Formats: sequence, C-alpha cells, structure tokens
Amino acid sequence: MTSEIVSYKADNGQDIQITEQDVRDLLKSSGNKTDNVTSEEIKAYMRLCQAQRLNPFTRDAYIVKYGNSPASVIAGKDAFVKRATRNPRYEGHEAGITVMQTIQGQGHKLVRREGSMLLPGEQIIGGWAKVYLTGYACPIYDEVSYSEYAAPDQYGKNGWSKMPATMIRKVALCHALREAFPEDLGGLYSAEEMEQAQREEAPRQEAPREVEAYVEDVPTQPNRRKELWAEVAQLKQTAISLGTQESGITSWAASQILNQDGSPKPIRDYTEAEIEFLADYIRGNIEDQKALQAQPEIVAEYDEMEPQENYEQPALLDYNIEF
Repeated sequence: MTSEIVSYKADNGQDIQITEQDVRDLLKSSGNKTDNVTSEEIKAYMRLCQAQRLNPFTRDAYIVKYGNSPASVIAGKDAFVKRATRNPRYEGHEAGITVMQTIQGQGHKLVRREGSMLLPGEQIIGGWAKVYLTGYACPIYDEVSYSEYAAPDQYGKNGWSKMPATMIRKVALCHALREAFPEDLGGLYSAEEMEQAQREEAPRQEAPREVEAYVEDVPTQPNRRKELWAEVAQLKQTAISLGTQESGITSWAASQILNQDGSPKPIRDYTEAEIEFLADYIRGNIEDQKALQAQPEIVAEYDEMEPQENYEQPALLDYNIEF
C-alpha cells in the first residue's frame, strides 16, 4: 500500500499525488501518532480526498484517531467555504451566535447576533447560519444547540473552552453549507462538529468500557447496533449520491421515530428495531430515486421548471425574541 499513488486534480486545478507515506508524514508533522492508524484507514482517506477533490497538503481534510477507535476524516471549515463559493448557485452567507441576555427588571431575552462576539454576562445558547442560493425565495437556514456540541478542552485537543462562540458558529455554518450543497459537501464533517465525538472516544484509551463511537454523524455502540448504523451510513451516502437531501432523511426520522411523549427521539437512544426502520426508509428512498432516474422525460421536465417565486416559506424568528 505504501507505494500506491493516488493522483487527481484538486478543486483549484492543482495536480495532487499522494501516497500512504505522505499521509503518515503529514500526521507526524501535526504532532499526531501514526502507529494506530491502519493502511485501510489511510487508503479510505486518500480515496475520499480524491472523490471530493480535496488537497491534503493544505489541510482541506485530515485524519483524527483516538486509541483503537475508527479513524475520522475531518474537513477544515475553509474547505466548506471554498467549495461553496465555487458553486455558481452560491450568493453568500451569514452566520452568528444565539445568546441569552439577562436584563434587570425585564427577565431574559434570546438574541441572535451576527459574528462570534460574546459579551460579558451573556450565556451562549447556540449558533446559526444562512446560505443564499440563486433561485431560492429564502435562504437555507440552520441553527444548532451549543449543549450538543460543546466539548470542554480537558484533553488539550480543541478550543471549546477558550473560543466557544467561534466554535459553535463554525458548526452552524458547516451544517447550513452542507444542506445547501449536498452534492459538494455530503459526507464531509468539520473538526468542530466532531469534537464531541472525540471527547467521548478519548476515555477509551484509559480504561476499556462500553462507550459510543461515531459513523459520520450517527453514534453507535460496539455490538449489533454498530453494524446497523454502519449500514445506515452507507445507505445514506448512496441516497445522497442519487439526489436525496440529507435534511430530508433527518426530518423523516425526527417525525417518525419518537419518544412516548411524541417528541423526536435522540439518535443515540434508537433501538435496533428503530435503526432497521430507518434503514428500510432509506432503501425505499433509493428505489424511488432510481425509478425516477429511469424516466428521463419526467426528470427533464422537472429540471426545466422555474423556481416558484410566490411560494410562501415560513417566516424565520426575529433576531431578538423576548420570553
């Protein structure tokens, strides 16, 4: 494997040639261990860089691995932005943070602010982002919760303790960009999105115990559930490659797999039966996409449709919301 050369053109037209030894040298130069990274994991990383036209030498993407856990391929935030700006439908983006302010005599107020400036006395709640696309009546909007991603810097591996606002803003922006351009960014995840997974994986180096790992953005456990989640991840990538929106799969799961009180069930609480239910849905979606593509005259007619300018989208919440 060491002598195998992967060649391709990066997004910017640069000719890239990379070998396993190049990847190991890059890991060493960043202060990371290489003896726990397998040749298969490095090969998968090289193939992903080739498929996504990412430049590993400028850290468009890199490998992160803790102990014996499966390696994760991480894309830098700049890679998300560069990929988006090269898409002719891209018309800019906005991103910021959501904070809770305490106003004397008036109670609490939720405020959405552009940028990542956190003022003294404010409590950070989350991050938000809008991506503007040609032909869309309103921007692609996403907002993420700080509590779901914050990973205290107890292992010296991230910046959540020192720059929480900057980190959660990056997560929101990557979410919105991936939803806006699934064909360009599907399957890529930023370091900020994966920090929480890394935090939960790190204790496995200290003592063997049952913890959850990550396949893409889906947590798993080292048993039958792990195999099921791996199958779901593979099915999801196939569906996305055929034109399915990742957000559509997520929305379906949130509406169909519920707690007893009717609220969406967290994915890390899914039973084996519920994971299989999700897998069956994605299989059906794949079959529908294949059937649609088998009818070119219908697809062509759909592609020629003009955007519906009079379509009414639900209004977004105001930036300042009083409780």
